[in-house]
Amino acid sequence: MLAVPGMLAAVGSVCLTLALVLAWCLAGARSSSFVKRCFPSYPYLVKAHLDFLMMAGLLYVFFLLFEHLRIAPPPAVVTAMSLGSLTNPAGFVALALKPDLSQRPTKPFGALMALSFAVTTVGYGGAAWCVARAVVHGVHS
Repeated sequence: MLAVPGMLAAVGSVCLTLALVLAWCLAGARSSSFVKRCFPSYPYLVKAHLDFLMMAGLLYVFFLLFEHLRIAPPPAVVTAMSLGSLTNPAGFVALALKPDLSQRPTKPFGALMALSFAVTTVGYGGAAWCVARAVVHGVHS
């Protein structure tokens, strides 16, 4: 296993674990007034759950692609993918807890989310480029 891509599998496991925790929160929000008070925005809680699931899947897929193609992506790409995969869904968790957070890019929360989206785009775009380049140039065995 390549050391840098291995981080993708580890972060994917964290994302999957968080998605499972949020699944229990979703179930609790349907039956517990305490959980409903903790998460006043059910729709954002659903989005957070689905986003963590999606990020886990993407991280696992890229980990497997890098392993299969025997390529080592730049550490900056892996770092951006990892940070973005954790922070994008975390934004939905924050909105599930406090739906009135301002999402304008000029406000602190909105600025953090814009930065998170940019980091995620750089990470996954870079990963896609690495895979495409390896396939086109026949780097894998």
